[in-house]
Order: sequence, then C-alpha cells, then structure tokens
Amino acid sequence: MKESLWMYFFMVMGILGIVLINIFGNILISNEQNYYLLKEVTQAAMYDAVDLKAYREGTGWDGIYSSCAGVSGLCKAEPESMHCEAGIPGTIRIQKEKFVESFVRRFAESAKLIKKYRIVIHDIDECPPKVSISLIATERFSFLRFFDVSYDSGEDITNSLTGILETITPDQYN
Repeated sequence: MKESLWMYFFMVMGILGIVLINIFGNILISNEQNYYLLKEVTQAAMYDAVDLKAYREGTGWDGIYSSCAGVSGLCKAEPESMHCEAGIPGTIRIQKEKFVESFVRRFAESAKLIKKYRIVIHDIDECPPKVSISLIATERFSFLRFFDVSYDSGEDITNSLTGILETITPDQYN
C-alpha cells in the first residue's frame, strides 16, 4: 500500500511539472516572438513612412512650405516633432500618420489572434526619425478552455522599443 501511494504521488508531481513547464515555456517563447515582431514591424513601418518629397527637395517642418511662420492653421506637422532645417535635400523625415497606419496594418497581419494586445505609441519625431513604442500583451492560457474556464491571467508582458532611422551621409563614405 505504501509503495502504490508513492507511485501516485510521483505521477501527480510529474503531470504538474509538465503543465508548469508548458505554461512558462509558452510565456517565454511568446515574449520573444512579440519582441521580434515589434522590432521588425517598427523598422518596416519607418521605411514605409519615409517622406520622399522631403528627402529630394528638403522641405521644411510642415511638409509643404519651407517654413510655417505667418501661415497659421496650414501647417501639417507639429513643430515639437520636427527638427529639420528647410532647404537641405537628403534629410530623412517620416510622416506620423503614415507610420501609424503602416505599423498597425503590419502588426495586425502578423500577430497571434489568441492573444490580447495593446499598442502604446509614446513618441513619434518626424525629423530626425525616432519612434518609441510599447507593446502590452495579455496571455490567455488556452489549455484551460478544455475545462470550460474563461481565464485571463491578468499579467501583462510589456515590450518597449525606441527606434531611430539612420543613414550614411555622402561624407561618411570616405
């Protein structure tokens, strides 16, 4: 009798160990996937949002006019996010709206549907191009659906990323 109780104890402990390894392995792997998804999507969205007109012609901070002095209400970009000088071709600039649109579209195409995501965009600077984003993922344990239990862990896994788009200027080639 004593030996059979030990067998049941080790069987229960083995099953519990497998379940715990599965839970923590899933959390660690999905966190790594979320980080690389955030990184790749941010980079691709920044390349999509590059303003080619500003690069070729060197437009000012409003995207249309060389300066917004005296043109109230017609400026399309906020002066806080734009630090480029007007009239200098080759300056890299991104468009905020285009970045957000591209980021959300690309992320929605690649994200897992069984997770709950919250995207927080902290800062977007148009010139020089800089983006700060946080991705908050709430884990849902799918194995609990077998027991017909609706369970959200309540634990949020946060990945934060700050990306700066850089290029090599012609004088850096030498």
